[in-house]
Amino acid sequence: METWGLLPYKNIAMAHSPQLVIVLGIFYKLFGTGLFQLKLFTWILALVCDLLLYFVVSKLVGRKAAIISVLSYVLLQLIFDGNGLWFDLALVPFAVCLYYFIQRKKYLLSGTLWALMFATKQTAFWFLIPVGLALIDYSNPFLLKKKKIADIFKFAFGVLIVFSIYGIAFIAFGIQNDFIDWAIKFGIFVLPRAVGQIQLPSISNLIVTGFPFAIFSVLLFLNKQKSKYFHLIFWAIAGAMGVYPRFEYFHLQPALPYIAIMFGLFLSDFKKYSGFLKFSGVVFVCGITLMFVNFFMRSWREGTRFNESDVVQVANYVKEKTKPGDKIFVLNWWDNIYPLSGTVPATNLWVPQLSWYQDINGIQSREVSEIKKNNPKMIIFQDYSQFGLSSYIPQDLYSYIIQNYEYKDKIGSIKILIPR
Repeated sequence: METWGLLPYKNIAMAHSPQLVIVLGIFYKLFGTGLFQLKLFTWILALVCDLLLYFVVSKLVGRKAAIISVLSYVLLQLIFDGNGLWFDLALVPFAVCLYYFIQRKKYLLSGTLWALMFATKQTAFWFLIPVGLALIDYSNPFLLKKKKIADIFKFAFGVLIVFSIYGIAFIAFGIQNDFIDWAIKFGIFVLPRAVGQIQLPSISNLIVTGFPFAIFSVLLFLNKQKSKYFHLIFWAIAGAMGVYPRFEYFHLQPALPYIAIMFGLFLSDFKKYSGFLKFSGVVFVCGITLMFVNFFMRSWREGTRFNESDVVQVANYVKEKTKPGDKIFVLNWWDNIYPLSGTVPATNLWVPQLSWYQDINGIQSREVSEIKKNNPKMIIFQDYSQFGLSSYIPQDLYSYIIQNYEYKDKIGSIKILIPR
């Protein structure tokens, strides 16, 4: 939608930081908009993650550990739903580079990278924990030496550089207040506690998630070289904090490089370990392999997510009935119909049709007002279900559409409505 001149926060309600959307918008401008371009961008991002991880581990440890780390990471990335474009996946390149520069004590660059992470997704906040531990004196964390104070200022200055650039850009585009409303007030202080937003993991989720982390316990309690692995647990925990409040496997993506590094360190010295540690290593390798096989068997026949046959049929129908840039409205169905059909929302502010967005005071009345003004020639509508996210009915918006639009056609379960 950015390619039609719609701005994040001003025209697109978005609870996340803007960087991924901006970069993706530029990519679409250069290479066109479409499913292939989205896949290409995601493949490039995944490849960048792999290459950066190899570079970092080879520089800090060695090539053998680097190869094992990358192979482990590729498996873990796919197991935990990394085969799609998520804000969490976009954090990974910055997370890997941040770890490297912290280890090299390049604190100005570290501050810049952390700020770029935060500009991608606000859950980068949690990485201040391992960064902070690296900046203080472990032997006496309450005693700040002059050198450490200087390092903290370097880090803070790196953050300030990036935030200043974004601040100037927001002011130039006139979206600074919209950014504060959506990304800060709503995204940080409202969304995490919103009714329906909290989704806790099941027992099976906890088992799958906990298995890769379990190797930390084995190494920290049984291996004599504990210091070799100890700091990685803080980085992995920081990367995993995004799973709260809404648990999904892909929220673990920023934690996976550190687990992979730990695998690389462990398996590269495999011959040196005692029998039990070797046995543990074999168990973990077999376990991760079985998890990957299970993922592969579940996924290899599946089509592209959000581009199922019914989505393609509806998008093609809309294309036939509209011209590029025409305004339509999608009610209770996938919003990717807009870019797939070359249309734009009939509302000047596109808002996800989820309760925690739609129940914000004034949102539905604004949507109704703009639908009245723009009079979209078509409404794409799916009946509400009894359970789940698609059971929520934005009453004001729904009532206006039902009163002023009538049934015209049907594609599968999707109704096409036109003005009465």
